[in-house]
Amino acid sequence: MTFIDQLQSSEILILDGPMGTELHRRGINISLPLWSASAIWECPEIIREIHEDYIDAGADIITTNTFRTDARTFRKAGLSEEDARNATFKAVELARKAISRASPDRKIWIAGSLSPLEDCYHPELSPDFKTAYLEHKLKTSWLLQAGVDFILIETMNTFDEALAATRAALETGLPTAASFILKDKSHILNGDKIITAYEQLKLEGIEIFSINCTHHSVVTELLNIHADKIDLPIMVYVNAGFFDFQKGWQGDPVFTPERYASIARTWIDRGVRIIGGCCGTGPEFISHLR
Repeated sequence: MTFIDQLQSSEILILDGPMGTELHRRGINISLPLWSASAIWECPEIIREIHEDYIDAGADIITTNTFRTDARTFRKAGLSEEDARNATFKAVELARKAISRASPDRKIWIAGSLSPLEDCYHPELSPDFKTAYLEHKLKTSWLLQAGVDFILIETMNTFDEALAATRAALETGLPTAASFILKDKSHILNGDKIITAYEQLKLEGIEIFSINCTHHSVVTELLNIHADKIDLPIMVYVNAGFFDFQKGWQGDPVFTPERYASIARTWIDRGVRIIGGCCGTGPEFISHLR
């Protein structure tokens, strides 16, 4: 069975939870610019354990720790393009080892993470289309060579960069999911219209349309208003809180694993096929989703 075959079935799939904030919760340094990528060399066994914990919790899809393994970020850290490539391959290898060690009784798919080239919460820093395309093309070629099952373009904060990343990803021949961070129920973080982005990326050929790194209430509003316009499989993985531009990260104490499972049930009727967790969630959230 291919991942496309899986999508064509009616089964609900469980995506894993975050890597960066879970590393932080376990006492690992995730300082910028490398963020979670530094752990690939400093504590690879913790990355593998996190993948295993998500599989044991019930995830059908685990996401490679490649959110920040692009050449641009590595250059900011004084490292080379080759270092970024090696980190990407190592991250995919750790995901594969986790699947082998967990010995699950079901197929586990590997999503290759592709992030914005600059800060997720600062869309004004996004590079021009040509630059973004060339840099994402390099990273997607690494993910293809490393052997991921599909490319997960995540936390996109502008349509322009999402389009560049999508074209680069689709050129690999791998299935592609495009995921956005929202400003509100109808707009990407930079103000672009989310439904316009969906319509254009569907024409490009994406297989999955997704929202992540957003509060669950915004996702519910989006689905209530726009779900009937979306006929691709929908993926959702939300934060256990939200980012306030004045106060920084704000946790949501009432967003418990039990609460998330209850909310997620209502999304399935709106066309959501894949559900997981983003910043601040963890294996316990995935267990309740399962």
